[in-house]
Amino acid sequence: MRLNDSTDMALRVMIYATTRGDRLFTIDELVTVYRLPRSTMMKVVNALTRGDFLRAQRGRSGGLRLARPADEIIVGAVVRHLETDFGLVECMRTGNQCVITCRCRLIAPLQRALEAFLAVLDGYTIADIALTPDDFPEIG
Repeated sequence: MRLNDSTDMALRVMIYATTRGDRLFTIDELVTVYRLPRSTMMKVVNALTRGDFLRAQRGRSGGLRLARPADEIIVGAVVRHLETDFGLVECMRTGNQCVITCRCRLIAPLQRALEAFLAVLDGYTIADIALTPDDFPEIG
């Protein structure tokens, strides 16, 4: 199992957002801290806002902040929102062409493994994985 780069970035954004508390932060801050492309960061932030994980405030003094307390945001929910494909093998995705699917004994263990992976992430909140501002040299 491998999380896509957008999910990785989204989790880092959520960690950063937690360090800011109630203070607003900007996409430019995220780009500076994580040294990642602005265009990609904008897409990730947009997805987090659409998923109600971040709240955006428009305007000259606008910015971003957590949509709710960090201890109410489940890591697994963020991952499910950002990931587009949990099909670990071809038969778990659309367009299955495998000739042994109807008799395959691998599908059930892989499905259980995926469920266990997500269950572990569901046991953590963003508050559990948060860092302090001192952990970020640019803001510490």
